[in-house]
Amino acid sequence: MRRTTFLLSLLLFRALPLAAQTQITTTIKPELALQIARIAVPRPETTLPLEAINTPFFAPLTRDLAYSGVFAIAPIPPNVPAGADLAKAANAQFVLALKIEQQGDDFIVDARLLDSTGVMQFGQRYRGAAGALSKIAHVIANDLVRTVNGKPGIFQSHIGFASNRTGNFEIWLMDWDGANQRQITRHNALSILPSWSADNERMVYTSFARGTSDMYIISRRGGARIRVPTGLNLNTSATFSPVSNDIAFVGSVAGNPDIYLVKDDGTNLRRLTHESSIESTPEWSPNGRQISFTSGRSGSPQIYTMDADGSNVQRISFEGEWNDDATWSSDGSQIAYTSRVNGRFQIRIADLASRQSRILAGEGSNEQPTWSPDGKWIAFQSNRSGRWQIYRMRVEGTDLLQLTFDGENKDPDWSKKGD
Repeated sequence: MRRTTFLLSLLLFRALPLAAQTQITTTIKPELALQIARIAVPRPETTLPLEAINTPFFAPLTRDLAYSGVFAIAPIPPNVPAGADLAKAANAQFVLALKIEQQGDDFIVDARLLDSTGVMQFGQRYRGAAGALSKIAHVIANDLVRTVNGKPGIFQSHIGFASNRTGNFEIWLMDWDGANQRQITRHNALSILPSWSADNERMVYTSFARGTSDMYIISRRGGARIRVPTGLNLNTSATFSPVSNDIAFVGSVAGNPDIYLVKDDGTNLRRLTHESSIESTPEWSPNGRQISFTSGRSGSPQIYTMDADGSNVQRISFEGEWNDDATWSSDGSQIAYTSRVNGRFQIRIADLASRQSRILAGEGSNEQPTWSPDGKWIAFQSNRSGRWQIYRMRVEGTDLLQLTFDGENKDPDWSKKGD
C-alpha cells in the first residue's frame, strides 16, 4: 500500500506480431456520436471450430463493445445474414460482419461495420498469430469506437500491478479487462509500486533487491532493468512526468521523507518539499505543471498540490479522516484518492474546480485508485474477498469487475494511452 503507514514501515507481450491492411473508412454523421448505438454482432463467418476463436477473440471483442459507452449489443435473431436485413431485425444502427480464416500459423480477420442500410462505414483486415487474437479483438474494438465516436477506445491499455503469486511481490502487467496477465520483473525480492511512462513503453517501480529501497526502470516488454541512483536513503513512490524525463519520488535525508525530482538517468536531483512532516505519494497532473502529494503537515495525512517546481502549495482534501494516494483524471479536472471515512478506507473522487467530492462506497477497504486513459473507469485494490485483489469499475461506481484472483495483488497503475 502507498499509505503513509506503509511508508513508515519502509523507513524502519513479449510483443506479438500484428499487421493491418486493406483499410476502408468513410465518415459517420456527427449526430450518431451523441447517442449509444445499437450494434448487432453475429458470430464470425469461418470454417474454424468456434471454440478456437470464441474465448481468445469473440468474447473479448463483444465485451469491449458492451463496455465502450458507445455501443450497446443488440440481441440478434438466428439465420439472418449480416446486412440491412439483420439491422432491421435487430433494430440496430450497425452490424459488425466478421470473417476469420487461417493461413499457415496466422489468422486473418476481416471486420466490416455496416450501417442500417447495409452500406459499409468501416472495413479493415487484421493478421496475427493465434496468441495475438485477443489483441486483434481489442484493436478492432478501438477502431470501431474511433469510427463512431471520433476518439479511440481504451481496449489496448494495460494495468501494471504488484503480485506475490510466484513468491515475492514482483511487477506484472495485464490487459484492461484482466486478461493476459504476465510477470515482467524477476528480482526475487519485494518489488512494488509500478508507474507508467507517458509513452506506455516503460515503468518505474520500487524494489528491495539490494536490501534497500531503490527505483528501477524496466520496459513493459520485460528484459533489462536500470537502477536510478539518487544517493538518498529512501527511494519510493516514483512516478514519471508526462512531458519530460523527470521522475517525482519520495526520498529521505536523515529519515525525513520529502518529495524530490530526478532525471531518469539519476542526474539533476531536486528537493521540492522541506517540511518536518512526512510527505509521500507524488503524482503528476496530465500537463506536467503540478504535482499532487500527501502531507501530514496539518496533523493528519491530507492531499496537497504544488507547482512542478515546489511552489504554490495548496491543500485539496478536507473531508475524511485520512486521505492519500491521489491520482489525476486524464483531463486534469478531477482527482481520485483513498479516503478513510468512519474507520474504513474508500475511493473518493473530487472535482478540483468546485472542491466537491463523493465516495464510491464498497465492501472492505478500497484503496489506490488509478484512472483509465479516457477518464471513465477506476482500477483499485480491495480486500473485500479476504485478500488484496485488483478491481475495475466505472467512475459512477457501476460495472464492478474483479481482475485478479491468484495470490495477492496490489498497486495498480493504468497506462496513459489506450491505443
